[in-house]
Amino acid sequence: MPRTFLARVWNAVKPPPPLPARRRLNRAQRRLIRGTSIALALGTSSWGVYAWIASAPDRALSNFVEGKFTRAIEIDPNFAEAYRARGDASQTAGRSEAALADFEKAIAIDPSDWLTYLSRGKLWSSQGISKKALADFTQSIHLHPTSKAYYERGLTYQTLDQPKRAVDDYNLAITYDAGAPYIYRARAKARRDLDDLAGAQKDQQTAEDLEKK
Repeated sequence: MPRTFLARVWNAVKPPPPLPARRRLNRAQRRLIRGTSIALALGTSSWGVYAWIASAPDRALSNFVEGKFTRAIEIDPNFAEAYRARGDASQTAGRSEAALADFEKAIAIDPSDWLTYLSRGKLWSSQGISKKALADFTQSIHLHPTSKAYYERGLTYQTLDQPKRAVDDYNLAITYDAGAPYIYRARAKARRDLDDLAGAQKDQQTAEDLEKK
């Protein structure tokens, strides 16, 4: 299944024939790359790409995906989503500097792309730069509120020893996705930090019940 999907990605971004009229990506190519880039940014398991990249022992798959988005950028240097998606692949492969450069390029082209702020925020978070992560998650929420952004910002507040704000963000994350057990587990931890043991136990039980479904 993943190899079939990646074959579709390759067909979408491989260089077109050398005709002036085909020097830019067509609508179908953009649509497929957009879906792939969103999957990489959010870690959406239904596409199967993010998980497959993350589990590749030698990161060869990450290199493969990066190369395809590089092709897209060569065709259209102002394709912000391709920069963001390549940055996500680079980040998964442990190339943080390359990822950061791509995220910043994507933001320079399209400062309204909430997914890029989310991706860059996760990069800052992975490096322990919590204040920058917080700023990016907040900007992502400002542009387009999502469960993932609230969840990531909640984790950042916990890192900054602000469990009350973390709980507030987890509450908001749950309003967007009430079926995500990892949010309840995170809120349980924050509630324990606030000595709300009953609330923490309830969240833990909810997470376990959701995982059984």
